[in-house]
Amino acid sequence: MKQVSFIHTADIHLDAPFSSLGDKEKADIRRQELEDGLKNIIDRVRIQNVDLLIISGDFFEDSHIRGSTIIGVKNLFSELYGTEVIIIPGNHDPLKENSFYHTIGWGENVHILTDSNQVLFLKKCNTCIYNMGAIGNVAGDFSNIKEKDISADTFNILVFHGTIDMPFEESNYNSIGSKDIFELGMDYVALGHMHNYIRFQNRTSLMINPGSPIPMGFDEEGVHGFIQGKIMYTDDNKKLVEADFVPFSSRNYYNIELDVTGCNRNEEIIQKLSTDDNINFSNKDLYSLTLRGFIPKDFTPDIKYLMELLKNKCFYVRIKNETSIQFDYEQYLEDPGIKGEFVRMLMDMQENEDSQDRKEILYMAIQYGLQAMENNRVD
Repeated sequence: MKQVSFIHTADIHLDAPFSSLGDKEKADIRRQELEDGLKNIIDRVRIQNVDLLIISGDFFEDSHIRGSTIIGVKNLFSELYGTEVIIIPGNHDPLKENSFYHTIGWGENVHILTDSNQVLFLKKCNTCIYNMGAIGNVAGDFSNIKEKDISADTFNILVFHGTIDMPFEESNYNSIGSKDIFELGMDYVALGHMHNYIRFQNRTSLMINPGSPIPMGFDEEGVHGFIQGKIMYTDDNKKLVEADFVPFSSRNYYNIELDVTGCNRNEEIIQKLSTDDNINFSNKDLYSLTLRGFIPKDFTPDIKYLMELLKNKCFYVRIKNETSIQFDYEQYLEDPGIKGEFVRMLMDMQENEDSQDRKEILYMAIQYGLQAMENNRVD
């Protein structure tokens, strides 16, 4: 076979609860979108006759997954007559005794990777599938694979759910360095676990973490999608890997900040929001709005009121108040101590400053300085 085509995804997290939304109706919508997203990927695989569908871990949420969801997925996979489905368990869908990976009879075209000693050879694709970390023993799995003879006459793919190039700490699941993985001599390494897109490459190998196809939280900003590619032999009988990121997510998460310094009323905050060119709400997206700046001691933003005004402008919004009390620094002008000296010095600098930007910076310096001296902290 001169080439093998693949679609590579990971971290779908079917039946994730989305409890952080605090809204059952919206959580149900998001859960359904995970299923619909998988269906759309499978449709693409079927329509384009893709040889391999690779899912690199965290396919579902083990503690929340419903049997009906798994049966539905199994039926979808059974319709991929010309495609081999490759799945490795992750930390959210671990390989345990009562896992659906064990208790459901998956179709003949579905391969659950569980043992690094076993190499899955797909004859019709001329492809060897290796796996690492399915049961958490990355070091042992790495040694097992390193001892194997990786043939140049087959397409060689490693599927791995874990952490790449991060500190080897217990909190980092299945940690290993990219340099070590490249030493294995694979053509393509199908990563999973990190929810953002990451690409590593050397002269002969390509390693990609596709990220979650559908973002799941405010720590997952930006465009999300999956990988589509192929491994092929060139005319001079060398192997070439081509893989492209395919944007996919219909909703995005955004973390936005608003400086509400000087606002005395909630209506003024709304006015600032409406005139900020950097903030554009979309009714399909999710927003985390953080209020910052200095406001009068007798004013507290009404978060519920603000959310009520914004809820129809987007799919979901949360608001965090991280404002600080605005000091009336003129009352310190007669203070004989260090606070008064500090205020007088910076006010003199303000008066001699022509730049409005510099004046504003000095104003903020006065506020933060007084906050530090009055409260022994800076917010």
